[in-house]
Amino acid sequence: MPTKKQLEEADRLAKTVDWEKLRAMSDEEIRAHWAWDKDMTWPTDEELAEFDLVIPAKSRRKPPKEAAE
Repeated sequence: MPTKKQLEEADRLAKTVDWEKLRAMSDEEIRAHWAWDKDMTWPTDEELAEFDLVIPAKSRRKPPKEAAE
């Protein structure tokens, strides 16, 4: 479970994202921007099909105002 400090840092970083620029990018462009990070791997379609998204009620937070638009 994330700590209060980790959640505050995540909120701070989310406010620095240029959401319009991100929305305008294709998946391929996003992947190309992350290509420099050799530790970053993308899940395969088969792996994605196995994922279950679980968000505990206590940790649900509202997205930044920019992200909600």
